Amino acid sequence: MSYRSSIILLKDTESIQSYGPLISKAAELSTIDSSLDILIVSPVTKLNHLDVLLAEIYTLATDTLQLTEKPQIKTRVLFNKHYKDIKEPDWDLLILDTSDNSLDEFEYEDRDLIHTVNVQRSESEPIKLKQEKDDSSESIESVVALGGTFDHFHDGHKILLTAGAFLAKDKLIVGITDDELLEKKKYKEFLQSYDYRKHVVLEFLNHIRPDLEIDPNAIRDICGPTGYIEEIDSLVVSRETIAGGDYINKFRAEKGFRQLKVHVINVIGGEEDDGFQNKLSSTQLRKEEYEATHKTSAGL
Repeated sequence: MSYRSSIILLKDTESIQSYGPLISKAAELSTIDSSLDILIVSPVTKLNHLDVLLAEIYTLATDTLQLTEKPQIKTRVLFNKHYKDIKEPDWDLLILDTSDNSLDEFEYEDRDLIHTVNVQRSESEPIKLKQEKDDSSESIESVVALGGTFDHFHDGHKILLTAGAFLAKDKLIVGITDDELLEKKKYKEFLQSYDYRKHVVLEFLNHIRPDLEIDPNAIRDICGPTGYIEEIDSLVVSRETIAGGDYINKFRAEKGFRQLKVHVINVIGGEEDDGFQNKLSSTQLRKEEYEATHKTSAGL
């Protein structure tokens, strides 16, 4: 039997790499178009800790799914108790580590109805993850904003959105680049539509923070919603786009708007010293789609 919606309970946040066998088992037992939730069972109280955990978990999941030849499986990392607010969770497969008691901390009334598989984690030395200075707590700001293209939705997008969802208490404003600003993008013929990108963003956020109000806005200029919505407390940016946060605060100051606290998260697969040349990006994913399409055409 193949499953369509699996969940893994991850408790040992110091040995994330050891959960590779659990992800492999989930992929083995799941359909290629299934979803995989990885629940961090241990409480996460600071943004800098969440940032590094997300990067480690998503990277491990993506690499493992590539090896199992099921990269299409939709992966989401859940944190704290927000999974309890999911209206109709459809998990049909639960993967547990044989050596911990994480099931006792999984507060889901129908858990006994889910097919459960126990898997032994691999040997892995505990790793001390390097954390940034931003130790902001959960729900520290009433209204948080962030923005992006969100084309070919990838792990970097998921981390940015999760950081915003972690910080926001009442509302998360998400700027999504409108189609008209993407005319000069590379491989633009493979760009996804604004409506599709908005749908994917909302679907993801409504799953990881069902209790949070999400306000999507089209970005049609450099500032997007942060340039005309005054009631925003903070902005989440990636390390690559810090300058954009500075520009936005300057623009808001000229309009007499409050200054935004800028929270910075890391970039997957890139280093500041080399200009983030190897970062995970939508452009690279469009390029791969372009090359795959032309390779197929050439073979006909």
